[in-house]
Amino acid sequence: MDERTSAGHTPFFDPTTVEAAVFDIGGVFLYPHYDTVVPVMERIGAPVPADTSAFVQAHHAGVEQLTALVLAGTSPDETRRDFWATYDHAYAASLGIPEANWSEFRDGVIRVSWGWAHEANIAAFHELAATGLPLAIVSNNDGTAAEQMKNYGVCWVNEAHELPRVAAIIDSGLVGVAKPDPMIMAPALHALGGPPPESVVYVGDTVHADIVGATQAGMQSVQLDPFDHHASYDHARLPDLAALVTALA
Repeated sequence: MDERTSAGHTPFFDPTTVEAAVFDIGGVFLYPHYDTVVPVMERIGAPVPADTSAFVQAHHAGVEQLTALVLAGTSPDETRRDFWATYDHAYAASLGIPEANWSEFRDGVIRVSWGWAHEANIAAFHELAATGLPLAIVSNNDGTAAEQMKNYGVCWVNEAHELPRVAAIIDSGLVGVAKPDPMIMAPALHALGGPPPESVVYVGDTVHADIVGATQAGMQSVQLDPFDHHASYDHARLPDLAALVTALA
């Protein structure tokens, strides 16, 4: 599928030219916590999956529907609750919740916690940090991105904590600009020492914010797509951060 941005840029990933990497938070290190979803499912009488990986898959199913929505012409405005209705409905459908219960499910998960750490991706990130590759974080967030990275043991910006050090943790809630606006990448690139954008890869879980935002900034991009929901799209995809470590080795 043709994914050129409005500026005519095309997503690309060439691991042999990567000199630094920037990461999203949601869908990479943190997921919607099933502990806040399960009570809603029980309340509406929906069967709860025994395997918690079903909740990870539900997230990525929701992301794929957001991709389709935006490519069909809807503005990727993450501040609009109705934009996320598409995600919520796909999330519910992936969990086997009947369509008749989608609205009730959605009303129940409005305040779902993004506090479920993806321990394997965090471990792979630590492995990548140990190679000395310059790293940074850029997240559409609520002003707490740095605390999230510290509290979940992902990274920090100085030596105050015994965590991998990153050049910057950029939070849209603090800088006043959000992906897919490419300007949010500028402070991260500056903190990384000003490398050519085309030598920096951005790693995230969405197309509408991550792939598009990075591509418009002139950066390389990779989507984490562990269940191949985006197999028909042209951009680079990997199942997890362990695969990224292997690709960059």
